[in-house]
Amino acid sequence: MEQYDFKKIGLELRRLRTEHACTQEQIADELGCTVAFISNVENNRAKLNLRVLTYYAKLFHVSVDSILNAGQDNAGYQNASAVRDTEALDILHQFSPEEQEKIIKVLRYLKEVNNPG
Repeated sequence: MEQYDFKKIGLELRRLRTEHACTQEQIADELGCTVAFISNVENNRAKLNLRVLTYYAKLFHVSVDSILNAGQDNAGYQNASAVRDTEALDILHQFSPEEQEKIIKVLRYLKEVNNPG
């Protein structure tokens, strides 16, 4: 039986949700559950159930398999990049909008310095 990395699967669910500018509140409303439950599923503090899994797949037009495979080691570089992107966004969202703007300016400056022209 395959072992799934539910932490990575949760990160994939969060990545899909944030990529499509969907909030945990919207998903919780549609599923008739609490925001805390959705947060817990995305952070591997609650068990992912079939209803939530199929809802995300249908909502974001991806296969259940692609979500489950996000947790597999052989999912490749693209998944590692998506997990990193999600983590970076999570950290950025912990700052105020004003602080976020400053951080983005610093990142643009660093990009420009490291990749002139």
